[in-house]
This record gives sequence, structure tokens and C-alpha cells, in this order.
Amino acid sequence: MEEIKHYIVSDMKENGCKNEGWLIVPLWKLIIDAGMDKKIREICDDMCKGNGIKRFKNELMIPLNKWDKVQKDFKDKKELDPIKIKKFKKSKYYEIIDGRHRCVLSHYFGYTHIPCNLLNNVD
Repeated sequence: MEEIKHYIVSDMKENGCKNEGWLIVPLWKLIIDAGMDKKIREICDDMCKGNGIKRFKNELMIPLNKWDKVQKDFKDKKELDPIKIKKFKKSKYYEIIDGRHRCVLSHYFGYTHIPCNLLNNVD
């Protein structure tokens, strides 16, 4: 059985509310966008090859602007909020709503899973 490795979740969110109801999701179930893909290729492409990373096709390139701050939080082993995700269509995959930096850095730091809040899809 695969060892589950992920960053530590803070008891309280940055907004002061309690972090609860989150779950652990394998990183391979998250679909990354073009900006995340670019950063992964820059910093940890060798580590991520063969990990089954799914990518959106024809996405706009949205840069990761808070990279230095979030990377420092990871290096300092700061407790962080779960990312926010929603189901992608009727598949077994998820779209990232909030937490792109934490997702890429989880790949970079060799984590297998990521703490998530699953949002209800509104169709």
C-alpha cells in the first residue's frame, strides 16, 4: 500500500475559521492548468515524470505569482489550509479552485496526497 505523505493542515484557516471537513486526495487525481504545468516543468519535471499528472488542454497561462511566499511556508513546514477542489465533469478527477501553488509545491516536495475541501459542483 502506498505511503500517504502531505503537508500539515492548520487547525484554523487564515480567515480565523476552523479547518474542518477536509479530506486527503492523491495528487494524480488533480488536473493542473498551463501555469502549473509550466512551473512543474521548471522545478521538478524529472520527479513528476510517470506520476500520471493530468493537464487541461488549451488553457490560458496564469502565472503563479505568490511562489516565493508559499515556497517559504513549505520549507518552514508551516501548517497550511487545505486546497479547494471540485469534481471535473463526471470523472474521477478534480479541478483546483484555490491552491495552485500548494499543489505544485506538493509535487516538488515529494508528497503523494494533498489536503482538500471538496466543493459542491453547481451545474
